[in-house]
Amino acid sequence: MTHFESVFLVAIPCLAAGVGCRSCPQTMEGLSPPTLDQRHTAILAHSKPYRDGGRTVLEVAHRVLREGQAHGKWSAVGLEDLWVEAIQEGASLFNDPQRCWGRTTAVETKDMLGQTTIGPWQITITNVKTVYGLPYGVQSDWPNDRVYAFCRAHPEIQAGMIADYVQEAYTRYGRRGPYGIQRYFWLEAYVRGWIGQGTWDESVLPTPPDGDWCKLTPEMKADTGFYAKQVLLGWRGNPRGLLYWLWVTGDEDAIRDALRAWRDQRKMVWDDVRSDAISTSQPGGFAIQPADLRHLLEFPECYGVVERIVREVLEEKEGE
Repeated sequence: MTHFESVFLVAIPCLAAGVGCRSCPQTMEGLSPPTLDQRHTAILAHSKPYRDGGRTVLEVAHRVLREGQAHGKWSAVGLEDLWVEAIQEGASLFNDPQRCWGRTTAVETKDMLGQTTIGPWQITITNVKTVYGLPYGVQSDWPNDRVYAFCRAHPEIQAGMIADYVQEAYTRYGRRGPYGIQRYFWLEAYVRGWIGQGTWDESVLPTPPDGDWCKLTPEMKADTGFYAKQVLLGWRGNPRGLLYWLWVTGDEDAIRDALRAWRDQRKMVWDDVRSDAISTSQPGGFAIQPADLRHLLEFPECYGVVERIVREVLEEKEGE
């Protein structure tokens, strides 16, 4: 434990015990939600599995989000969103200083489209050069090596680009809902049924026969896990999903809102003319059930809180 952590754990005994606290003023029902700094303190106290590299990523995300929100940006983005996506996408890079903020090839990530990505949030080089890097000084005609060097030198810009991306996704497809989260990975392919149609907590990446990606069939790609649900609930590769981190920060109202978004989500279909997902009147069938929380059983106190809220949210619908 670092001196920095020990100071905060002494100040907040419930965090030292490793449990969510329902008696702290900032977490009591009906009062204001935790502040960004309080969320950061809580997450930091639970960040030991990610070591110093993970804490560095968390610090960057916290600093950038605080500055942006002070200027009216990223109202839909929480520190929990940036943190859980960093874990989902780049936890294996956190403690490798040469790679954490640099580029990762498609061979390393097994990317189905052959894309090269950058940093712990794994933003693609195409997204940086064509959309999200432009407000931060990237030029679309830069050679890739210059883009890599620029992003590696500016971790805070990587966090800003991802905050922009998540804000846009939540605004267009629903905050913390299935499509809003899925957009981070590959929305069109999911909506069309090309991916994510298998058991939800299996790998989101297909296993190519003989290691040859050219031999992947459409059926193999479809028989993969559901990225958005894994991010929300955790999965066998990472049991700490978004609901876990919202529990850590003591925000039961946010857990409830996310579960309602999944429960009430209408099915979307892909519109070729708009080149976008559009909503239908059909039920989406995304409501989270108690049985879906199996990966949270590793954290009994978290499981107890989330399982209770899941049942409450389901009962709300039944009582209408």
